[in-house]
Amino acid sequence: MDGKSIVLSGTVARGSGEGTYFMSMSYYQKKIKEKLGFRAYPGTLNLKVGKKQADALKNSGPVKINSYKANGKTLGGVSCYRAAIGNLRCAMIIPDLTRHKETIELIAPVHLKSELKLKDGDKITVKIFNSSKN
Repeated sequence: MDGKSIVLSGTVARGSGEGTYFMSMSYYQKKIKEKLGFRAYPGTLNLKVGKKQADALKNSGPVKINSYKANGKTLGGVSCYRAAIGNLRCAMIIPDLTRHKETIELIAPVHLKSELKLKDGDKITVKIFNSSKN
């Protein structure tokens, strides 16, 4: 770790489908484009990591997407971290309202599983960049 990035290793895991639901919402799409510079594929890649690895992110400054109200419902905010898998730029997201403590979610302009030819159970490494200047 060089002070500017954190390397996480984990195992690709099947998600519940919630990532697709939220990543399809225009509010999140607009904010991701505005703050991270890309239009996210409507879904997430779930990666199981150890609690110690997930906790290591607490010292990295995230790019924040605030919560908002729509149709009488409040939808939670998201902490985003610029990231890369090899040469493929992506972002790690941690919803403010999540029950996952050892799973991180990755978003990108492409379907990550297809682009990287991944299947559940595959091990990958993700480089997370410190975003505190944003």
